[in-house]
Amino acid sequence: MVGNAVKIRDIGGQRGTRAQGWLKIGETPIDPIQIPVVIINGSRPGPTLCLTAGVHAAEYPGIDAVMRVAQTLDPAELTGSVVAVPVVNPPMFQRRSGFLSPIDGLNLNRTAPGRPDGTISEILAHVVLTEVISACEYHIDCHGGDLGEILWPYAGFSLTGDSDIDRRGEAIARLYSPNIVALYREGSPLPPTAGALTHQATRRGVVSLLAEAGSNGALDPADVEIHLTGIYNTLRHLGMLSGEPTVQGDRLRAVDQFVVSGCRGGLLRLKIQIGAPLAAGQEVAEICNVFGEVVEHVRAPRDGIARLIWNAKAVNTGDPIVKCWITEPT
Repeated sequence: MVGNAVKIRDIGGQRGTRAQGWLKIGETPIDPIQIPVVIINGSRPGPTLCLTAGVHAAEYPGIDAVMRVAQTLDPAELTGSVVAVPVVNPPMFQRRSGFLSPIDGLNLNRTAPGRPDGTISEILAHVVLTEVISACEYHIDCHGGDLGEILWPYAGFSLTGDSDIDRRGEAIARLYSPNIVALYREGSPLPPTAGALTHQATRRGVVSLLAEAGSNGALDPADVEIHLTGIYNTLRHLGMLSGEPTVQGDRLRAVDQFVVSGCRGGLLRLKIQIGAPLAAGQEVAEICNVFGEVVEHVRAPRDGIARLIWNAKAVNTGDPIVKCWITEPT
């Protein structure tokens, strides 16, 4: 698509214009199921970037960021084209559902590449991957902590073995993340998620990034800003907008991860915060029974960084409490 204006079905197609419309995916008994698409074709030829959000449609900061970019990008100032899908999963968005589609019970980000003759989630994955993401050279899928998850922001890329694609993907991940960069590799402690849209996109030659910022179904302006900074850093890095990316602080590369779970049930009293560095043996939480007696002190088995905290405070035996990164400087 280098140098060409982007057109998807009947949306877009002219340089220097902004167009929006709907792609029909299927139907409920009374309404169409369709996804919103905005195409900004810059006044000059250049790279093509796809922005998606709302694959998990209760992860609102990414949705808000893509909406804002789609509304404010000026075609006259843009080199190349941006394709934006602010809400990839309308059934989840409408029902305020976390993780799973209320229609077919599938996790869209475990369903790619999908199929054209499947259920709604499978058709969604197929259309978004083959008609939207594959129309572009670059792709950013904006996520965050879903309902019940408190998340530390990071960016991830599924390595392909193609040195050019991998170099470009790692560069964007380092520009997007405020701190943690995860490079997923087959056979490593950080394997890719086979059914993720980003992983399947990289297998089709698209430089496709997973971008995570946001927590627990909230819309914190600071999380929106992380996504906006990452998107505009990417646009400037690719030469699609004038100016230079802004990068502050050092990056850490995630090399492994582990989950800390409790052995007892009861009320969880958390002792750490998201993003906190943990030392082996450090107390993560205590669990007390319904009489108020402390029945377990939950401790970290290794050094790490708290990357995901499950928000449930009434826990069962074996429930996960915190997932941690193991990192190294990069």
